[in-house]
Amino acid sequence: MPEASLLTDEVRALVGRETRLGRVQVTPRAYRRAYEVYVGGAPARVPAEGEPVPGYVITGLESESEAPPFPELLPNSLLIANEWAFERPLRMGEWLEMVHRVTDVRERFGGRFGYSIDVLSETAFFDAEGRLVARSGRTMTQYSAAESGAGGEE
Repeated sequence: MPEASLLTDEVRALVGRETRLGRVQVTPRAYRRAYEVYVGGAPARVPAEGEPVPGYVITGLESESEAPPFPELLPNSLLIANEWAFERPLRMGEWLEMVHRVTDVRERFGGRFGYSIDVLSETAFFDAEGRLVARSGRTMTQYSAAESGAGGEE
């Protein structure tokens, strides 16, 4: 465990900062990639232009852009949660603006990973009129395997 908190004023200042990631389009390619991961195999049919697509297609859209890196405060990182929220269905062919932000940073003491830092972030998707369509949240844990409760064998 570090002598002092790793959550400096500079790290805390990242909370709430928005970064525009650009525009993405709901495409047949994104649909197929997401389908292969979540359902398996190739889809029998791809939705037509303007048709709703399953929510999991959001993962195909996220892979089109990279969120700004968060400082590596500890040597190891692990995804511990994903959460999606939709205001309305995504539609084939629509363009969406992606905006990323860190929503919170927390320290944890003890537990399986020993001292760890949880980084909560979200990517919001807005339609052409600027209305929120969907949000994709993610929680990453940074930790030191050498100091974890499992003796670094995780």
